[in-house]
This record gives sequence, C-alpha cells and structure tokens, in this order.
Amino acid sequence: MRVEGSNIPPNDSQTNRPFSNGSSNGAISPRKNGSSPTTNGSTHSNRHGYTNGTREKLTEPFFGHDREEVTRILIQSLTDLGYDGAARTLSNESGYNLENRAVAKFRRAVLDGDWSEAERTLFGDHIDDTGGGVGLYSNESDITWLKSSRSSPRNSDFKGGLPLSEGANTTELRFWIRQQKYLELLEIRDRQRALQVLRQELQPLQYDETRLHALSSLIMCCEDPDNLRRAAQWDGAQGESRSQLLSELSQSISPSVMIPEHRLAHLLNQVRDNQIANCLYHNSTASPSLYVNHTCDRDDFPLETLTELRDHSDEVWYIDFSPDGSMLATACKDGSVFIYDTKNWSVSQRLLEHDEGACYVAWSPDSQHVITCSQGQDHSAYVWDAKTGHRILDFTQYTYAVTTAAWSPDGTAFVIGSQDAERPLNLYSLQSGQEIYAWAETKHPDRPNNGFRIQDVAIAADGSRMVAITYDNRVFVYDWLTRQRISEWSMDNTLTCVSISSDGREVLINMNEGRLVLMDAVTGEPLMRYQGLKQTGYVIRSGFGGAGDGCIVSGSEDSHVYIWRRQSGILVEALEAHGPGYVNTVSWNRADPAMFASAGDDHRVRIWSNMTNIRAHSQQLGVVRGMNGIGGNTYMR
Repeated sequence: MRVEGSNIPPNDSQTNRPFSNGSSNGAISPRKNGSSPTTNGSTHSNRHGYTNGTREKLTEPFFGHDREEVTRILIQSLTDLGYDGAARTLSNESGYNLENRAVAKFRRAVLDGDWSEAERTLFGDHIDDTGGGVGLYSNESDITWLKSSRSSPRNSDFKGGLPLSEGANTTELRFWIRQQKYLELLEIRDRQRALQVLRQELQPLQYDETRLHALSSLIMCCEDPDNLRRAAQWDGAQGESRSQLLSELSQSISPSVMIPEHRLAHLLNQVRDNQIANCLYHNSTASPSLYVNHTCDRDDFPLETLTELRDHSDEVWYIDFSPDGSMLATACKDGSVFIYDTKNWSVSQRLLEHDEGACYVAWSPDSQHVITCSQGQDHSAYVWDAKTGHRILDFTQYTYAVTTAAWSPDGTAFVIGSQDAERPLNLYSLQSGQEIYAWAETKHPDRPNNGFRIQDVAIAADGSRMVAITYDNRVFVYDWLTRQRISEWSMDNTLTCVSISSDGREVLINMNEGRLVLMDAVTGEPLMRYQGLKQTGYVIRSGFGGAGDGCIVSGSEDSHVYIWRRQSGILVEALEAHGPGYVNTVSWNRADPAMFASAGDDHRVRIWSNMTNIRAHSQQLGVVRGMNGIGGNTYMR
C-alpha cells in the first residue's frame, strides 16, 4: 500500500509550501502556496526596468546545454538551498519561470487537498461536481476545493491537462489521488463519504484488487485515527502524505513543464557516482569535492601486508572480522578456532571443542558472541562468549556436516545451515537455544525426497532477506520477516559461497570454473561478472568490502587475492598472498575500510592495509622494540 497522507483541511492561509516540486527534507524556505513569482507566472520589475515575460531572453546555449533548462534548474536549486530572493531575481532577470500557471495550480490543489481540481488540472477531464464527486467535508462553508470550479466557467470547461511522461499510467495516477482522498475522509471519521469514494471512485478504476481489499479493511479503523495511520502505514494529513503524493505524481508529468524535484542534486549525484566508479582506488565514504576531478592514491588502498598471523598448524578455511572491528576469528582444518585482538594481533581466545574441520564462524551484530561450525566427525555448532571464551550453547544433534550460520539483524536469534536433510536450515533463540522455526523443502515432483542440503547462508543487515545456496546448485531467497520463500532459481555449476548486500537487493555467488557473479536477489538476473580468479573444485570464499561496500574481494586457487570495483567489475589488483597453495577465504574489516584479511593452505592469515597504516604500525613497533632493546622485522609477527 502506498503510504502517504497529510491531514490538513484545505485552507490557503494554513500551510506554507516550498517552491520545489514534491516534498523536501532539505533546507528550503517555505512559501505560501502559489505565492512565489517563480511558480505562479506573476510579473515583477527587475533592476533593468523590464518585467518578467517582456524582457528579451537570452537563448544561446550555455556550454552546449539548453539555456532555459539550465536556468529553470538553477531557480529550483536556489529554492532548495533556501535562497528564495536569489531564485526570484534569477527568474526576473532571465525571463524564465520555474513552472507555468497550470503546474502551479496542480501543485496547490494537491497540497491543499483539492482533489477534484487536482484531477481536472492533471488530466483535463470535465468533472461534474454535482454528480459522482464526493467532497471531503460535510459543511458547505469548508468545501473550498469546489469553489474555484463552480465560480469559474473557464475552470469547469478546462480540457487540456498537463503533458504526461511517456508510459505514464493515468489509471494509477487517479487511484493514488483518490486513495489519498479516501484516507483523509477516514481520518476525520466520515465513514459514509469514505465508502462513497471507495465504491464510486476507486472501485470503478478496477486497479490493484489487492490494494482495494486492503483499503476496504481500513473502514474498521475509522473511529481511531491513530490506529488508521498505523494500519495504513500512512502519516496522516498533518504529516507529509500530500507532499509525498505530489512527488509521486510529478514523476509522471513531463519534465518540460514540471522539473523532477531536486534535479540539480540528482545531477551532482550522478557526477559523484561516475567519478567514484572511475576511481580505481576509491575507498572512502566521504563525498568527493566538486571543485576538482576526483582521484585516489594507490597508497590509500589496502594493498600491502600489515602483519602475518602464524599460529595455526593446518589449512585456514574461514576468517571473519567482528562487526566492531576489534576481533578477528579464524577457523582451521584441524578444528581449532582462534580469536585475535586486532589492536596488537595477539590470540585472545582459543576455541578447541571441534574435533576437526572448523569450517565457519559467524559474529553476532554486537560482537559479543560467535558461532563456530564443523564439517568434521562431530557435526556440531557451538555458540561462544567471544570475550570470555565460554561455550554457552551446543548443537550436536546433526548427523551430517554443519556448514554455515548467520545471525538475525537484532542479534536475538541465529540460523544454522547443514547437509543434514532432516534439519537443513533452522532458526534458534540465543536466549534459550530452542528452535524457533525450520525451513522445509517445497514439494517438487523431480525431488521425491523433498529434502535439501545447505552449503551457505547469509542474512541482509537491514533484515529484509535471507539467501541460501544448496548442494544441488539452487539459490533460495526468503523474506526474513515472513520467512516465506520469495524466489528460487537453479544454477548450472557447483555453488560454494554466498553473500548478500546490506540492503538485501544483491547476491554475490561463487561457483566452480572461476565464476563469481553479482545477481539481483529477487529475479536472479546477473548484474556483474568478476573475471580472473581460479576455482575448479574447492570452496573459495568472496565478499563485499571497502568503503560503502564498493569493492568485491575473493580468494583463488592460484594463491592470489582478487579485488574488483563492485559496480564496474574492473579489476583493482591481483595480490600474491598464500603461495604455493590456495587462498581459501577473505574478510574485509567492516569497521575499517582500509583493512582486510586473507587466509589459505599455507596455515597463515595475512592482514592487509594501506601504506599510511603500515607506516604508523611500523613506527609504533619501532618505539616498543626500542624501549625493550629488541630489533627485528616491523611488518611481520
């Protein structure tokens, strides 16, 4: 259901509105509806003695761009910035208005809740005010939205309408307007008129039956406006709903008459995003300066070894930084799991309960707990207190390898995935350790046993989706809140690893034959392929990383770590890391974009950082060793 709505009765003197299209949360100086000289077509003398619309306009292009378009965008942007006087001056001197009278009338109608006038101005339809239209207020003195059309033959005969963008759905636009009208009637407890709008204006459109049923159910909330707003996910007439509605509607109006809101800001964002995309070593969340062309130095990117951890005695299969960046957990083929303090890279905890094959670790969102999984003979998963090293929950009921785990975004529960077809994907409570939910296979004629085995699982940080991959090369995407499967697709190769973007929209999957693909989380459409790594028959792990998750990083069977730009797929570097064996796993520090870790068959964990951090680390070690009278390598442990 669309959520918009403000509950302000139509009153010209009650509400101040900005110049710019739609709603705005920026620093915009408010102005009464239709009073702006840049929107209502009024004329004002400028300092040259000319009046708006009579002075000869400059028409030559502005550095190859249409002068009128540039000027109107600047007028809108000055208003967005709160410089109303400057916007007025530019309009007067240039002879260009931000909007014509029809657009200003439409804006005012929507923001004032004048729904009949809004439809008439937008579509040019003749609406019989005494027939099917339903007013908002029973008191005739309050029906200001009818006065203009009844008193002006020109308005009642208006047939032109505003030009719409290509592909605009007029039925949908009418539905949005009438939905707002219906909700506002419910909010003022006028059930009878709301029902009339529902039956006479919304239902005849025959648009979105599901939404119509949802709107019908809101009749029961009529006596409690707060309950209505909650049920409709709508902020009411005193909120931003009319401005949000105007913003939605404006996207379907031709930009030649109604400039998309905050247009200059969108153009600047495109410039920023393009410069970042073309900056190979970009690794900062700060927005680049507009004054100069953006570029980042290679020394600012984590491409050098800060230190090397050599405490494991066998292949390291998995590593993961804690969310707060204070710890690094490492899982080894021999069953050991170590937790390192990232301040000095010392081992703070040694977790040694698994007999062999510790293959996965998963940190809780608050960095207080860690889950360890084993594909060894013990087929187990444990939950640990990361600070004390105490084991607080045991899961030993599995009959096959436990391969993966992931935490709910609030940290109160977690998912364990395994090769056990009886319990492949289960949700457990952290507090009690009891099972909360079990995902089961959808019945399928090609799979009579109706079982599946999980290779990997990931949950989006925003709590929107969970994605799981299976040993028979399928990808399942679930709605995390409803726990329902929303999509499924099959791949043509062995799947080894999956990650999901923080907003749940994109999924990163490793496959054999060196395939690493970024996919749409719902449709399964490939968005980007990352070339270069080698993967033939072993589990190689990858992930999102860098500032704003702007990079993709992966291990490889050729002893290298590969880093690409996420959006463009351009290879940043292929770093020689763990020769002569495989690089099994990588993890980027979520709290420090200038640091990531890799681990491999050489039993070692390598910490990567940029030259700035390495020089600082070297100086710190030099001071400590100088104080202790010790010399040695300042880069390696």
